[in-house]
Amino acid sequence: MTMPSLRLAALTVIVALSLTACDFFDPDTVTNADSPSTEAVLQNATRAELQNLVSGLEFQHRNYTDGTAGVTQLYGSFGREVYAAYASDPRFITNWLGKGGVTPDPEFFADAASYDTPYEAIKQANTLIGAVNNTDAVTDAERDGYVGLAHTIQAFQYLIPLQGQYRNPNGAIRIDVADPLTPGPFLPYDEALARIRDLLDDANDALGQAGGDFAFTLTSGWNEFGSPAGVQQVNRAIAARAALYAEDWQGALDALDDSFLSLTAGAESMDRGAYHTFGAPPDLFNPLFYPRNANTSQILMVHPSMIDDALPNDERVPLKFFERDTPVTNGDLPGVELFYQDNRYDTNTAPVPFIRNEELILIYAEANAQLEQFGPAVDAIDIIRTTWGLDPYAGPETTDALIDEILFQRRYSLWAEGGHRWIDARRYDRLDEIPTTLDDGQVFDRLVRPLSEIS
Repeated sequence: MTMPSLRLAALTVIVALSLTACDFFDPDTVTNADSPSTEAVLQNATRAELQNLVSGLEFQHRNYTDGTAGVTQLYGSFGREVYAAYASDPRFITNWLGKGGVTPDPEFFADAASYDTPYEAIKQANTLIGAVNNTDAVTDAERDGYVGLAHTIQAFQYLIPLQGQYRNPNGAIRIDVADPLTPGPFLPYDEALARIRDLLDDANDALGQAGGDFAFTLTSGWNEFGSPAGVQQVNRAIAARAALYAEDWQGALDALDDSFLSLTAGAESMDRGAYHTFGAPPDLFNPLFYPRNANTSQILMVHPSMIDDALPNDERVPLKFFERDTPVTNGDLPGVELFYQDNRYDTNTAPVPFIRNEELILIYAEANAQLEQFGPAVDAIDIIRTTWGLDPYAGPETTDALIDEILFQRRYSLWAEGGHRWIDARRYDRLDEIPTTLDDGQVFDRLVRPLSEIS
């Protein structure tokens, strides 16, 4: 299915299911007046209805990237990868950067991408699972395919709020949300992460029982990974990321063994992975695309430290950062002129990655460095360095030195792909290394919990 039809499919399923659940001549056939579409699809869904639910799941899966309220913008601001130079609301600067002692606002709509939006995707996946478990339209193997995909996407989405609520002493996130009226408890960070990893393992097992092909079609963003075996490779890539967060270094390497990791240099190898796709209306445009030199006060800008700290001849700099003819300014950043904007996307329909081989190579390097397997770690670092025009690594072969190098390479390789720098700095207790001089702000270790979850 192409992306321009994705949102139309998602909207169509809502309309179609609402109509099938409501008979204008016999209103007694409405099983749930508050949610007729959900009630209709949870019993005896057709294959076409299941396809629409899959398309709706992909639509929800990408929404954390949305507009000004995306995770890249939020977590990227915390990590000073970017400045969200949006004049529409001062909180993009004051609250996200902690200027003047200000803390994140639990009522700020733009924080939803880190909490509400992932749970919408998780809920959509639960609806798909409920529907496929209550229909005779698919075989057992096909059912495993739907469930494996749904759980894989759920696990990816759970990781987003988990990072926002990192080691919250009152519990990080809820995992049990199948019944939104009686959700499960907030689990501690480590327990929630363990549950997410178990979910990925269960999904991988289900995909292994799904046969050679899915009973549904995924968007082109999955590239060659649009089969059960392909989604298994993406699943294992996400599992490697989760293992890294758990400091399970051998577990990360084990997951990489079954992922799409390729220890091959070159830009094509770096960009191999799974992507969110976008299209023209009725679909959504790429929310991270801005015309170069756009005359606007609503634009995501590169943090100046990304330019100042770059190594000479690093080809990622011109590839990712475009130098504008005139700077962007924001009244809440007095005296700061921002000259560089995102240069990664040539059109407003360009796909956005959610996991790439470049990240997997760096996970491989980090896990090996932590296990004191320095040869493989250096080899992986050199794949990254030589791909982008840098000389091979010539520093000490110690865990500390290699981790310094890996975190630096992650900063440029994974720039603005969901806030990796903030997460990485926190993983290694290095939040004090994130620069705040320009904005006179502070670096938070977590978000405040949304009011909807407190009350």
